[in-house]
Amino acid sequence: MDTLSKIEKECGYPRYKAQIEQHQIQYLAPFATKVPKEGSRRFEEPAYNYETRSEFQRDRDRIIHSKAFRRLLYKTQVFVNHEGDHYRTRMTHSLEVAQIARGIARSLGVNEDLVEAIALGHDLGHTPFGHAVESLLSELLKDEQGFYHNEQSVRIVDQIEVKRGLDQKFGLNLTWEVREGILKHNDDRTPGIYKSLEPDKPSGIEGQIVALVDTVAYLCHDLEDGIEAGLFDDAIRHGLLNKRDIDELWDLFDARPENGVSSIINRLVKDIVDSTWHVLRDNNIDSTEKVRAFRDNETNNRVVRVGKYSESFKKLRKFVGKYVYGNTMTAIMDTKAKKFIREIYESYMNNPKQLPGDVYKSFIDVSKANNSESKAAGTWDDFNDGYRLTPARVLCDFIASMTDRYALETYDRLFDPHIKI
Repeated sequence: MDTLSKIEKECGYPRYKAQIEQHQIQYLAPFATKVPKEGSRRFEEPAYNYETRSEFQRDRDRIIHSKAFRRLLYKTQVFVNHEGDHYRTRMTHSLEVAQIARGIARSLGVNEDLVEAIALGHDLGHTPFGHAVESLLSELLKDEQGFYHNEQSVRIVDQIEVKRGLDQKFGLNLTWEVREGILKHNDDRTPGIYKSLEPDKPSGIEGQIVALVDTVAYLCHDLEDGIEAGLFDDAIRHGLLNKRDIDELWDLFDARPENGVSSIINRLVKDIVDSTWHVLRDNNIDSTEKVRAFRDNETNNRVVRVGKYSESFKKLRKFVGKYVYGNTMTAIMDTKAKKFIREIYESYMNNPKQLPGDVYKSFIDVSKANNSESKAAGTWDDFNDGYRLTPARVLCDFIASMTDRYALETYDRLFDPHIKI
């Protein structure tokens, strides 16, 4: 028997979905999410013959092929995309989170496919121009359940994005586990929303990994982008910051500045793996149920956490918050973004006929429903997980979907008399 024939017989190549998932069931750690729970997708789909992907891999691919994911390339992380070719965008951030999180997942023996799907989908609901516009939309919707990008990310995969070949109402029809991880990658919640995802309970270990890595990635990479942008030069020049203060950030993590922020990330990754493993081992956490139930009595932390570098991590967060997010340049960009996005919103709200045809139709349909005397007016059924659909929500859905570039073009089209309609 030749070598490949022997491997085919002994290892079961080629592997299809059943073999792939059986392999995961056999070899992943007992506290890992091995396969989706029964009925994980909200709508049953036809079986695929010789599917070469696990269910979580299918979710990952649906996210990657979505329009919402492609738009992340032109959405601000901290620095506006057109300010420079090498600054992070929401897409590069999502890819970096997926890469780091997969490494941790592999080391701990948990489901890499699930981690990757959550990581790639976690920021789909982000607005143009970063958190400044997110806070603006939350203000505009304060009487209508608010706006949080993690909830909007789930809304996109459930309602707004449509996969070809599925009924319009299906959205991307992702698994419960991926949708849950996307929702819970941060702690922002609207009471009564997404009850089916059990918002008051922690996610599995895969979701917890993505949630922590998201913070690690944006702090370290926003610091790096801030250095590249020269954000700290003015503070140093005016004596508000010493160059040594920046170099000392690396000292906090026993790393070296000449090796870049990757040396800080490397220390944090190993620390997360080691501290998480100690929690799992010392508390005999040998099931997904125990992962979800665990909370440290002293620190109030979940299973996945930073260990010996926890104080250093807090200092890094404080530094980036003050000197990157609180920098003069960032403050000016945020103020401008909120100003012209607010003007776009008000212009459309006052005269919705300016909206694109499909958005205008949704706006009018919802307006009629809200003006009716029907008991269901202004509300969604259980399928929509508690959201109230109003004209303001339709408008904020449209604005949130915009890239930085499209938002700027929209502003010019609405207010610049020299721009052709």
